[in-house]
Amino acid sequence: MKKLFFVSTVIAAMLTASCDKVKNPIEQKNTAVGSTFITKSNSSVSNSKKILLEDYTGHQCGNCPAAATVAKNLAAQYQGSVVVIAVHAGFFTKLNAEYPTSYTTTVGNDWDGSSGFGISAAGNPNGMINRKNFPGDGLIQKETKWPTSVSVALQEAFKVKVDVTTNYDPTARALNTDIKAIFKTNYTNNTKVCAVLIEDSIIGPQKDYTKNPDIIHDYEFEHMLRGAINGSWGADFKAGPINVNDSASVSYKNYALEQKLNDRHVSVVVFVYDAVTREVLQVEKVKIR
Repeated sequence: MKKLFFVSTVIAAMLTASCDKVKNPIEQKNTAVGSTFITKSNSSVSNSKKILLEDYTGHQCGNCPAAATVAKNLAAQYQGSVVVIAVHAGFFTKLNAEYPTSYTTTVGNDWDGSSGFGISAAGNPNGMINRKNFPGDGLIQKETKWPTSVSVALQEAFKVKVDVTTNYDPTARALNTDIKAIFKTNYTNNTKVCAVLIEDSIIGPQKDYTKNPDIIHDYEFEHMLRGAINGSWGADFKAGPINVNDSASVSYKNYALEQKLNDRHVSVVVFVYDAVTREVLQVEKVKIR
């Protein structure tokens, strides 16, 4: 009996130690790095429907500045209800002596590639509204169709409330992002969450066919996609079927902000989307400082 008791005690101790070994790395991974945090949140505006407008573009696309103006005007018209991401991908992002800086990203190339939406293959400028196929207007749309699709999308049901809080240490350049969601409707399919970075006020050359000469050397790029916090396609979020008031949350700690980014012009864009159809259900934007 004493031997049996000793063996049981040893086994119990080993199991306890094993649990600690699995648990501790998770706790360390989720520990925020930094000492002086700038905290930002969208909590005051998160209880309303917002839509994602993706503008696929390139610095050698002479028709793209006009499309960027359409996106900018829609964002201004709907006062925070339209979140724009400018995705530089495809043929018109090529480099030469006049256009020496690359604005492409891994996430942008993945979204544009054969396993993504293939938008640049359809020509630029083109874009998507909530990554949804609108009857009569389609999935991939010219900028002339964006206003109609934006109006329609904003009238659709508010499916999920997404609260985003960022804690950013500008000295360590460590970004910590907390995402919490509450579903406002029943939903059938699995959902995913994607967190990316955009940057405003980037100055560089841009071709513009409305100008003579047709190159603007000090063009100001806005809401440019700069990287992904949790991968090109995000992460699994809430599995379906989902009921009203079901919740989900996730945190991403210690994302190292690249030195080339001006952190005063960087925002986190978070969107929850349907894992099957890829349709965006809700999007939120938070400037990190």
